[in-house]
Amino acid sequence: MDRRVFTFYLAFFLLLTGCTVFAGCVGEETNQQAQPGTATPTPTPRAEPPNDGAVYFSGAGDQKTVMPLSSGVHLLTFEIEKTDGSEPVASKVSISSEKDDIMVEGNYTAEVRPDAIIDGNYRWTYAFMLSEDANTTVEVSQLAPWTLHFGVPKMINGIPPQTFSGIGNTATPFFMIPAGNYSCQIKGENMTVISVELMDYNGTMLMDGDLVAPLAFHGLRNDDFELYVGDYATTVPVTIKEGDNYLFNIVCDGSWSVEFSPVK
Repeated sequence: MDRRVFTFYLAFFLLLTGCTVFAGCVGEETNQQAQPGTATPTPTPRAEPPNDGAVYFSGAGDQKTVMPLSSGVHLLTFEIEKTDGSEPVASKVSISSEKDDIMVEGNYTAEVRPDAIIDGNYRWTYAFMLSEDANTTVEVSQLAPWTLHFGVPKMINGIPPQTFSGIGNTATPFFMIPAGNYSCQIKGENMTVISVELMDYNGTMLMDGDLVAPLAFHGLRNDDFELYVGDYATTVPVTIKEGDNYLFNIVCDGSWSVEFSPVK
């Protein structure tokens, strides 16, 4: 994927709003959220992850570190500790190397925050691709105590039709999509912005001309061009030219669902 196109899309998206990323899929649902707290500038990169193959980085407040990451598709999982009496604020994570720049924000509208807490924490995910092995610069912006780790996306044994739903930013597991024509029904509730991307197993985004997110990129705006909280629904035709394992990246600050079905 052209780095300039991907960087332009992310920059444009961040101008619209702070958004988030992780949810559930086919029979399982995962909710996430971001939140503030007391900043303590002491990053703690951990070189001994607990047997899951992930690389960890934790701290509180704005932090920056350098860590080695391999080429290929990674799953970014960001957890924010829920502190008493505090409301979540937008989180921002950026990963950069000589050839790649990835930036994503996570946030929740007030309407979905109560349902976005998992085991006492807010959590969101996003899948991204690095073009080569690199010592990457990782920067995190979040007031509350947080933990960031990089692993690999899960995979499910299934083909369309598939349905995914959740709250906040979410990278779904990989699933097999044979070549053909499909219908992608996208719904968002209590949200200001939703974006849906389709990524193949090699980390290549499904493109429509120069658009990185051809399935949906929509911000709810009033007559003064200000974002507001509301609902959204659309159905998008999708043509898969090469059968492969794909995953969805959903960036949304509300609740959402994606139904992907073959066209008969």
